[in-house]
Amino acid sequence: MSKEKKKSHDDDCLDFKKLERELESAVEADKKYWRENDAKFRAVHQKVESYEEFRDIVMASHIKPLDKGDNFQNITFDVKWNSVANDKGKSDSSAADGVKKESFKIPKDNQEFVRDWRRYYKTTAEQYNYLKSIGGTTLAKIFRTDISLFGDILKALDSEFMDSDCDVVLDIVENLTKTNRFTLSVQFLNSAEKEARNSLFAKLKNSKGSENSEVNDNIDRLVKIYEIK
Repeated sequence: MSKEKKKSHDDDCLDFKKLERELESAVEADKKYWRENDAKFRAVHQKVESYEEFRDIVMASHIKPLDKGDNFQNITFDVKWNSVANDKGKSDSSAADGVKKESFKIPKDNQEFVRDWRRYYKTTAEQYNYLKSIGGTTLAKIFRTDISLFGDILKALDSEFMDSDCDVVLDIVENLTKTNRFTLSVQFLNSAEKEARNSLFAKLKNSKGSENSEVNDNIDRLVKIYEIK
């Protein structure tokens, strides 16, 4: 009789581990809601200039800033870049491609591009090498639905442009025109980004590659598409 009572008592016991998991899930969902909600208000307060920028701020709301005690001693990244500290005679942009081919992974969409750009490529030299590693044709596929960081891309290309890279850079700016919402992205450029755009095309125009009449005509055509006056 006592055994039957004990069995009945055990059957009536609550699954506290299950309840704990459900509670943790509910708490996390609530935190996510308020975190993203705060990010939306912050984006509006900052008066972002495009929907893409607004969306990126909300998507990155879970990222926490590093504390003073944080370090990267035990952290490894899938994407790596070469150090140029041992060769002071060369600039960052003239170093071997900033990304090691064996570990480099091409982003499959706009969201992955933004994530990797912000996580791994902090300087314009690193960003420039990243863009060259991907190439214009693939960038057009990545940005087929929409293009983020358009102004930053122009800044990186302008800042690190090398005459020998004329064909590669021209291919990139050419393929960016094939992306969705390109015209809108051009119209949303701020003054600093417009200055970088104008400077980049001036460099392309003055490069040795432009001595070829076909290349020169292509640059003139792109100047109009990029709405450079």
